[in-house]
Amino acid sequence: MSVHYWLALHPDITRPIGGVKQMHRLAESIVACGRKATIIQESADFHPGWFSSNVNTISFSEWVKLRDSSLSRTHNVIIFPETFLTTIFKYAAGFPSVIFNQNLSYTFGLSGDTSFLKPNIALSLYRHESILQVFCVSQHDYKFLSEFVLPGSNRVSLIINGFDLGGLPSISNKKRQIVYMPRKNLLDGSVVASILRERSLLSGWTIKPIDGLAHTSVIELMSESFLFLSFGHPEGFGLPVAEALACGCAVVGYSGLGGRELFNLGSEFSMASEVAFGDWADFVNSVEDFELSLCQNPDRVFRNLTLLSAEVRSRYSLSAMQDSVSLALDKVEASL
Repeated sequence: MSVHYWLALHPDITRPIGGVKQMHRLAESIVACGRKATIIQESADFHPGWFSSNVNTISFSEWVKLRDSSLSRTHNVIIFPETFLTTIFKYAAGFPSVIFNQNLSYTFGLSGDTSFLKPNIALSLYRHESILQVFCVSQHDYKFLSEFVLPGSNRVSLIINGFDLGGLPSISNKKRQIVYMPRKNLLDGSVVASILRERSLLSGWTIKPIDGLAHTSVIELMSESFLFLSFGHPEGFGLPVAEALACGCAVVGYSGLGGRELFNLGSEFSMASEVAFGDWADFVNSVEDFELSLCQNPDRVFRNLTLLSAEVRSRYSLSAMQDSVSLALDKVEASL
């Protein structure tokens, strides 16, 4: 069976959003698995510009013409972000569909937005017969969706959130530098950064926000830093945390629940410390604990950061993602 997958991804947004990049990576993995994949955008020639991708695209207006004229409902599957839940059946009535749930907290819509749904309505939509599979990207979200949203249905698939950052970083060239992203929970980041700058134990450290940079520049900044502070909460996975670990950073901060598997892995190497949401004191204490470890046994820190970087890159590689996508597509197509 030759199946074409159409991935809804609009409006066209230029600012860096990890979920947008991972939608492109999903499309690439689908193609690598021998299927067709096309991303539906506002404009067919749009590209976010902050990461590389060469997947096929189509404008929404052209997609609608195609949908209404010639698309078979047996060989075409629509993949929607979880934020499209309220429009799925108007968008692709009669087509088999997949929900790509990259953030469990959006399962019932965006809080405070008109898209927010009463939980019983959202659950009924997820359980509709036209939703063949729900893809998710973390162990935490997979457990919740499997046990409470679609219990006993085998309609939830865990997709490895794969990425590729090139060669391993040189840990020995790192600076006493701390980086963080102010995009989420800006107050938390501002308070913690301000307090850290006043701490005498950290007088030799630089603290830099990562904001408005191309993806390559983000990776360069992470690769030269020792610590990444995570203020993302809630998260479906926590891609910045995964990329920071892959760049040889220790991480301190919020797991957002979806990123707990990353913090658990990092803690196995004593290079990650999960902080309870809003616990600014624990941020400061954990950073100072890392500074003491670095001063007391730098060789151990360098070794553990190097080993952890290699493990994250292996566990969340693009090839691992493709393997998980292949299994998920088989489940989709068995239901067609």
